[in-house]
Amino acid sequence: MNEQVKKMAELLRSGATMLQDVCPTCGSPLFRFEDRVFCAKCGGFSSKVSDAPKSDNTEAVVAQLTSTVLKKLMELDVEVNKTTDFEKLYKLAKVVLTLLKALELLARLRKP
Repeated sequence: MNEQVKKMAELLRSGATMLQDVCPTCGSPLFRFEDRVFCAKCGGFSSKVSDAPKSDNTEAVVAQLTSTVLKKLMELDVEVNKTTDFEKLYKLAKVVLTLLKALELLARLRKP
């Protein structure tokens, strides 16, 4: 699994909240944990929660992310079916696995 996805999964398991906002530096999702907002990828954008945008609509964000991941998987399915290059197929398979892990994490967020 991608190291960034592992780090995000660990943050979620430890009680962090994924926000709908993204890091202005790298575009990765921002997380809120212990009164701080930060980027799990580059570590930037650290501020007090009261100064940062809040995401009160977690369920809607999770639903939107799930929809986006599913669309990307469908696009990858087309690419996988077209390709005969095994090196490209290997790279596509890695992306598919990463997106499937993301779906798994999103499904966990939906459970009460």
